[in-house]
Amino acid sequence: MSLPKVKIIFNDDGSETYTIGGKTVDLDTLATTVSEVEGALRSRGYETDRVPLKSSKDLEGFTREIRDPEAVVFNICEGAFNRSSLEMHVAALLELHGARFTGSGPLTLGLALDKGLTKDILSRRGVPTPGYAVMTEASGKTGELEFPLIVKPLREDASIGIDSGAVVETPEELRERVGHILSNYAQPAIVEEYVDGREFNIAVLGNGSGRRALPPSEILFVDFPEGTPKICCYEAKWVEESPFYRKTVPSCPAKIPEELKNQLQSVALKAYAMMGCKDYARVDMRLGKDGKAKVLEVNPNPDISSDAGFARAAKAAGLDYPALICAILDSALSRYAPQPGAARA
Repeated sequence: MSLPKVKIIFNDDGSETYTIGGKTVDLDTLATTVSEVEGALRSRGYETDRVPLKSSKDLEGFTREIRDPEAVVFNICEGAFNRSSLEMHVAALLELHGARFTGSGPLTLGLALDKGLTKDILSRRGVPTPGYAVMTEASGKTGELEFPLIVKPLREDASIGIDSGAVVETPEELRERVGHILSNYAQPAIVEEYVDGREFNIAVLGNGSGRRALPPSEILFVDFPEGTPKICCYEAKWVEESPFYRKTVPSCPAKIPEELKNQLQSVALKAYAMMGCKDYARVDMRLGKDGKAKVLEVNPNPDISSDAGFARAAKAAGLDYPALICAILDSALSRYAPQPGAARA
């Protein structure tokens, strides 16, 4: 049986940059990921095409490419037209045109981008999360929430809008930080009780009864200055020139007791299922003072570059990089395979 052609789609909005210490650095990580995914697939015999989405002028040609019934789409779009909020719309376009594609569908992507809705779903379905509230105006009132609190943009990913000032200790700091989010990100803020415990992320791969949680990864906060909150801010994730990047060290597999490993993986699998994730996702969580894992975020279609946490967890599970990429593709293809006994249209 011949292998299908794979069309790798991605948003090519231009290089992402970040200014630190008066210096602008290039953060164009998506281009690297596309090259790595393409190389992994070709090493296993797949024929591939790159299909970039640069602007609305490209939509006609982009749509024509994804309508190829003989191809499968490897979706690496993180948004469109410099807007992360449009990530779900790309998946919706794929669905509308009957494309076979990797990763989660538009509903899951849209829900996961809204941190408040995600927590509404998880908390109502028995998945533990920190106490939270969505704020649409600058206020120091916390309701039943207890300080310290962490303040984030409601609808951003990749730790955008999170820096060392995100954790607040007083009503005055809360009011100022919420105002900062409202004015700089043009969206509400989500305010959570800050969990000052160990931080883990769990990669989940597969669907249905075949989904599995990979070995847990822990973020080690090394030599953080006293009084600085231990959070994985934007600079810690993406800016190699930042001191925070060097002080947040991933450890995978995490050195933890088997009982804790089982707890983390169980919570991750439940969160994955509750959010309707497909093929692969990453669940971020922290340990509370009671020793219980609390989910911070669910990340469908997370970063799968070769040096990212997902690939690191896959390696710990015995999957090299090409094997991981092919496992994601195989997982998607199995969802579109005819089911035994299914009625024909």
